[in-house]
Amino acid sequence: MTVEYREDASLTRSEDAILRRLLFSCFPHEPLFLVRRYLKERPAHRWLICDGKGEFVAHAAVHDKTAGSASGDIRIGGIAEVCVSAKYRGRGFARKMLTAVHAWLPAHGIPFAFLFGKPEIYSGYHLVENELRYEALWNPWRGQPMVKCLTGTPWPAGWIDLRGGAF
Repeated sequence: MTVEYREDASLTRSEDAILRRLLFSCFPHEPLFLVRRYLKERPAHRWLICDGKGEFVAHAAVHDKTAGSASGDIRIGGIAEVCVSAKYRGRGFARKMLTAVHAWLPAHGIPFAFLFGKPEIYSGYHLVENELRYEALWNPWRGQPMVKCLTGTPWPAGWIDLRGGAF
């Protein structure tokens, strides 16, 4: 099974239903996934793995964001809804998708991957120590803010403003 990049806008109505089914199965505390494929803000980019029978078995969304910082604006890839269907876990699918995301972001002028997650799961990411400004969404599984520098550009010091909600 291979990782496929898709612009969110390119998903068909039937693919939307398949994706929402996967998202709700992985995030059952989020009933919004029953009716749409995002929580607050629609991501522009998605990485998917399909089982060959038309079912998505793994997913990662990326928001193309411009965040404010004490030293000026920065572009970040806000990674969200990384998930793998229960029967396909343990096969490295999340790692494969994130490897593809990490290659795609700097090729498109985005030097940082940013997510809310658990440090023990996301290797290569570092906890964000900055003062972080954003609109928090209720989420019992929300992890800690973490960043991965994908180019030689250093992560800025001082405050960071995501200019909106968490993703």
